[in-house]
Amino acid sequence: MSRALLPAPIPEGLSALHPDVPATVFSQDFRDACLTLDRYVGAVALELAHTLHLASAEVPSATALLDERGWCQAGEPALRWLLDTLVLYGHAERTGEGWRVAAPAPATPSATLEAEAVRALPAAAPAYAVMRIAAAALPDVLAGSCRGEDALFNAGTLPLWFAYFNNDNPHYYPNNAMAALAVARAVPAGARILEVGGGAGSAAVAIATALHESGKPPASYLFTELQPAFLRRGARAAQAALGTGCTVVAKTFDINEEPATLGVEPASLDAIVGVNTLHLAVDLVATLTRLATLLRPGGVLVLGEVLRPAHTGTVHLELPFALLDSYARVKLEMELRPRPGFLTVAQWRRALAAAGYRQVSVLPAAIQRCAELYPGFYAGALVAHR
Repeated sequence: MSRALLPAPIPEGLSALHPDVPATVFSQDFRDACLTLDRYVGAVALELAHTLHLASAEVPSATALLDERGWCQAGEPALRWLLDTLVLYGHAERTGEGWRVAAPAPATPSATLEAEAVRALPAAAPAYAVMRIAAAALPDVLAGSCRGEDALFNAGTLPLWFAYFNNDNPHYYPNNAMAALAVARAVPAGARILEVGGGAGSAAVAIATALHESGKPPASYLFTELQPAFLRRGARAAQAALGTGCTVVAKTFDINEEPATLGVEPASLDAIVGVNTLHLAVDLVATLTRLATLLRPGGVLVLGEVLRPAHTGTVHLELPFALLDSYARVKLEMELRPRPGFLTVAQWRRALAAAGYRQVSVLPAAIQRCAELYPGFYAGALVAHR
């Protein structure tokens, strides 16, 4: 079998590779929490391998396995996630288009690891709950008896997602923190800002905090989101964080549509920001191009994104999102984005260049080297100029 890359402690020397990010973003508590969550995800992957009778299997390809088992095509991205994650943990190896799996039973059940982790750090509970629900749904999604959206996003799970997409969640906060840092460094005081896919407002809160701490309070903030429940909650959070000195407007917006409905004059914005949103664009270059028309010359697009490590190909926390129809419903191109979901830094650079952006930078600048030392290092921000 292949050499296990996870779970592994975050190397002590890793912090020297990201001096452009405050030490508070990747605190010791965060480092410890990552190791615990990595162990949990490994146990979940092993349990799923046994549940799906893949613990000792030769898989010629994901498509062939779906056909052989009579599984639903909608489950293919999550099935690929499982097989690639088993490789990441040393329980499978790639064989051309397929996989050879040899997965033992986990040394400790995932439920035990979750309970121990939540006792040690209660704020991490949403990350475990989301992964647990996704793992439980995978067999049904493959069987075609359940949609990922129905299992993960329903009236009963909304409070969980509000807690997950939250700055108190140590496993989500770094993306917000780095996007906020990038915005604060890139814009002038009195900036006009648009946020797309603002969710429950945690990124807006982080951005507001970073701008005020930098002495750059914005003049206006247009908060957009597609889902009504998130839009209402996010708009309230944005208004409270930005204060009365900033004009806050909330609107429904689909990133796959023309931005004319926003009522924003072309070439009028200082910044557009999206945190873990734009990788869901059906036609990524088209969406990036449309958004560029709203930026003034010199304006910036800031993307806080989970950045897929180029050398491993998988993000071991991706399962909940791989179950969603919107994850796979994207235009694939070999050079720009050969697979759905999160993109590598190189793929983002190519997509941004194709959409006419220039001077693309990444925070932290050494993120690929960070990911080589610790394959669970995903959080980053891209800044692209108009």
